[in-house]
Amino acid sequence: MGGAAAPRFHRAAPSPNAPHGSPLSAGGIPFTGFIDLVDARRLASDGVLRITDHKFTSNVATNAASAEQLADADTEPGLQMVGYGAWALGQVERFPGLRTLELEHLYYQTRGQRLAASVVATVPAEHVAHEWQTKVEPQVEAMKEHAQAARASEVPANYGPACGKYGGCPFMAKCLTGENKTMSLRDKLFNKASESAPLTVAAVERNAPELPAVLPPDAPTPTPVQTAPEVAQATEQPAPKRRGRPRKAAESEQPKGEMRVLFVDCIPTTFDGPTPESLTNYVDTMHRKVAEAGGVDDVRFAGSDSALGFGKWRGALAMAARAELPAPGSYVALGVAQSELMQVIVEALEPAFDMVVRGTR
Repeated sequence: MGGAAAPRFHRAAPSPNAPHGSPLSAGGIPFTGFIDLVDARRLASDGVLRITDHKFTSNVATNAASAEQLADADTEPGLQMVGYGAWALGQVERFPGLRTLELEHLYYQTRGQRLAASVVATVPAEHVAHEWQTKVEPQVEAMKEHAQAARASEVPANYGPACGKYGGCPFMAKCLTGENKTMSLRDKLFNKASESAPLTVAAVERNAPELPAVLPPDAPTPTPVQTAPEVAQATEQPAPKRRGRPRKAAESEQPKGEMRVLFVDCIPTTFDGPTPESLTNYVDTMHRKVAEAGGVDDVRFAGSDSALGFGKWRGALAMAARAELPAPGSYVALGVAQSELMQVIVEALEPAFDMVVRGTR
């Protein structure tokens, strides 16, 4: 049948009889993968080789990578495509005269409108080689070093968007609870609590009046035989005071200005402590710090590609509140049922407050 000849396509995994070079590796560690499509039709004439990876996604507009990302090995799609390009550069006999690489993601939308879209990054061969040598190989060397660690605490963790992808990292709980001390998760979620807070507590402890020592009376000198009057007199003596009572009395005398009191969905009409202030400013501050660390404007709208997605923002916000308590004083939290942020904060702070009063209807 007449017509133009069908184009020839080369697979990344050739048959045993096809010539091929050494497998792709970095720092002596082999990389494995499968390239969907290698198009060498313009190689002989223009020195151009196109490498295509097919992608299926529910929404092309929101999930497709950009051309800049495909050419940057520091990004997830770029690491894949730069790796494919580095493999092609090593196949000198198969792809002679290779000067330019076209790294393509071909997207197919699986929901709603039927749609296909192509994203291509056109880069010189030198760019791919430079990305591989300066970004990928140093990462592999760091991975090899970390693989020698005997304990997880010896590995500096990297908290970022990848932590929440593909259902979430199974080790994220260690990071959120602070068990991995080498990873300053709290520094990434929020600025550390100011040093003035612990200093204030220490000052209160130093300036507190010393409690008088309470010692039991000396035991009576034992005698071989006690007469009846002596026994009666001994029973009439008051029992020695228990050591715990004075301490409780001292605790009740704690100045109210040094306590943390929280009124939830109620406003006190008579209260001899400091005037309660709204907890809203504190909630806004904690939310802003967590949102900035997570790279979102509002934690409640964190997407699936965010470390705060799938409701993980609640744990991060609660941890931030427990680590940076409000200053001692009285606070009012109103409209708790209408604010998810306020609910999380109040629940996290309640165990740390000296007194919590809830309004009922």
